[in-house]
Amino acid sequence: MKPLAPTALAVLSIGALLAENVAAGPASTGLPGIRPLGMGNAFVAVADDRNALYYNPAGLSNLDQTKISGIGLQGGIDDEFFEVIEFIQDNEERFADFDEIDQEFYESLAPYDDRWVSADAQAYVDVTRKNLGVGVYSLGRVGFSIDRGVYEPRVRAHVFDDIVALVGGSMDLGRYDLTVGGTLKGVWRRESRRALTSREVADFDPEEILDDLEGADAGFAMDLGVRWARPGSRWAVGAVLRDAAGFVGGEKIGAAFDLGTAWRPEIGDWGPVRGVLLAADLRNMLDSNEATGNKIHLGAEVRMPVVSVRGGVNQGYPAVGASIGLRFFELDYAFYGRELGEYPGSESQFLHTVEVRLGYF
Repeated sequence: MKPLAPTALAVLSIGALLAENVAAGPASTGLPGIRPLGMGNAFVAVADDRNALYYNPAGLSNLDQTKISGIGLQGGIDDEFFEVIEFIQDNEERFADFDEIDQEFYESLAPYDDRWVSADAQAYVDVTRKNLGVGVYSLGRVGFSIDRGVYEPRVRAHVFDDIVALVGGSMDLGRYDLTVGGTLKGVWRRESRRALTSREVADFDPEEILDDLEGADAGFAMDLGVRWARPGSRWAVGAVLRDAAGFVGGEKIGAAFDLGTAWRPEIGDWGPVRGVLLAADLRNMLDSNEATGNKIHLGAEVRMPVVSVRGGVNQGYPAVGASIGLRFFELDYAFYGRELGEYPGSESQFLHTVEVRLGYF
């Protein structure tokens, strides 16, 4: 067999080129927020900050001041990303002589077989105020996996690059304690998929990935949300239809329907604690192919002056987060697991994400 070491070199070259030339991002038209991710991504009924523009536009009615995020940068990396790279580097000579490897080394590839690892990057600018929000963002992912195969290993690469411009608004219906909201999104999407055998990878030019990303497919999508919260009540319920009637490049974007609830218990005198928030979501309820366990998101947040801490369960996997917030600067961190397969536990992925935001908060 041809050596597998060029596989690692090609993938790393692709990643380096993308980091310099594009703002890579996942295909979803929704922008994930660090605060929601630290709470298990349960935010549909919470929707009480700038993330409402992306999670449930009906929540824009909760905002009581203008907030400007002049620069928002968010990056995430699979916690096994470097483990896979390190394994390849440590065994580079053995990969280079792949025709002569013994069965023991071949079996050592099993833990890395067909396991996707990825790095995410997002950047955005947005302005939100009561009942209104506008923004522009890019989002995406560079991912790869190694398949040891039966006769010859191969590498699979998947690159997304989305740029989205959006405007959202909300209004109080004046009855039934309901607010409704909507977001209109213009989408420009670029994508590249590659599946190369080790023989093909040896001669592969990473510039081909950039050639795939030169053209963009244009489209649009809408998010429609509703939120119920009785005046003075600590309970809230929300629902949102994401990517409704959306198309990109002539192909329909699959819509998703999410439900959520949130509760802010009365805390009394808890020292420095300024607030406690509990939330639960059922996401992607229209997808009959996805197991119910993948749709469950649970989260909690404890707010204190300057610092907030979070925790939750995202599709059955743990999520934790924390933030430091000042007048013109915010730093957020989240670690969470997510399910890439159709059933809980079938293909897990864990990511570290960090966000730095400058603006007027």
